[in-house]
Amino acid sequence: MRLKHIEVFHAVMLTGSVSAASKLLHVTQPAVTQSLQLAELQLGYALFTRQRRRLVPPREAQALYPEVQALMSQLESVRRMAGALGSGEGQGFRILIVPSLAVKALPDALKRFRRRYRDLPISVRTMHSNDIARAMALQEGDVGIVYGRLPHPALSDELVATGRLVCASPRSRGGADRRTTVALQDLLREPFIRIDERDPLGAVLADQWARLEVSPRAGITVQTHHIAMVMAEQGFGPAIIDSFTAQASDGDLHIRTLLPEVPVEVRALQPQGLRSPQPVSDFIAAFRQAIEG
Repeated sequence: MRLKHIEVFHAVMLTGSVSAASKLLHVTQPAVTQSLQLAELQLGYALFTRQRRRLVPPREAQALYPEVQALMSQLESVRRMAGALGSGEGQGFRILIVPSLAVKALPDALKRFRRRYRDLPISVRTMHSNDIARAMALQEGDVGIVYGRLPHPALSDELVATGRLVCASPRSRGGADRRTTVALQDLLREPFIRIDERDPLGAVLADQWARLEVSPRAGITVQTHHIAMVMAEQGFGPAIIDSFTAQASDGDLHIRTLLPEVPVEVRALQPQGLRSPQPVSDFIAAFRQAIEG
């Protein structure tokens, strides 16, 4: 199958008809029909049968489709990278950052950064750590700020700061409790707010309670540390978050270090093999000062 045949097959699988596929691809219906016929001639079997005005894929086409989806995803990645490389001039400084660190640390860092780069256009995209790694590999950003180490052959990383996991609980519940630490094993005895295990820090936390051979009680699971902190501030229970996010608290939370201590690394991602431009180095330095301050 040629690439144009694969694109037509993919479009028909998505839309279910030749007319809809032609609109999706911005080509004529006869062109779609011809491409399907040529593909079927090469393959030696039908890709679709017509049933009640819809094209239905037989068993062979259904088996082929997952591979076609993977190929189309790779093709879209190539297009995105080509676009990012082609628009290098005038696109400004592109920052990809996890949502929780964009609340307080990023504004503080940008205040420092702006002292030197007053007129530089800046764009900020908040994404989860794994998504940032994929986007940086496609060169969709100049710097990516993530939690933890995310090994990738197309990326290099630099340690920005090291914090730890903490327990943030409403002061009204803490009462006169002045302890600065809390054992994870004790915390697991009641429902708490935690990060989804697909998050790097969520996975680390899940590994910790697996080592203790205990299971957490049902609570609330969220996708970002900032949301977890807001839930705790609203009285939904204690939350396990990172110490950097806790710095953005309005003071209504009792913050205690989680024991055993779980370190939290913040790292800066850049494309592998490229010399770090001066604005990137200066931003990382400004972010390090902001997050440690």
